[in-house]
Amino acid sequence: MGSLFSSPKPAPNPELEKQKAEQVKINKQESERQAFESSERKRKIAGNLYGAESTQDEDMEGFTGYRRKMMGGNKNA
Repeated sequence: MGSLFSSPKPAPNPELEKQKAEQVKINKQESERQAFESSERKRKIAGNLYGAESTQDEDMEGFTGYRRKMMGGNKNA
C-alpha cells in the first residue's frame, strides 16, 4: 500500500516517448555534424586553404584575394 500523501503516477504516454526518442536522434546528428565541421575547419586551417597567408592561386577566376606582400616582407601590406 502506497503513501496517502504521494500523488499517483500518470500513465506512460507512448507519443511522448516517441518524441523523446526522435529528439535524442536529432541531438546526436547535430553533435556529429558540429564535430565534423570543427575537424574540417581545423584541417583547412592546417592545410592553409584559407587564412591571412593563403596559398591559393591568384589567377583563380573571381579571386578577390589577399594583398600581396611588399618588398621587405611586410605581412600587413
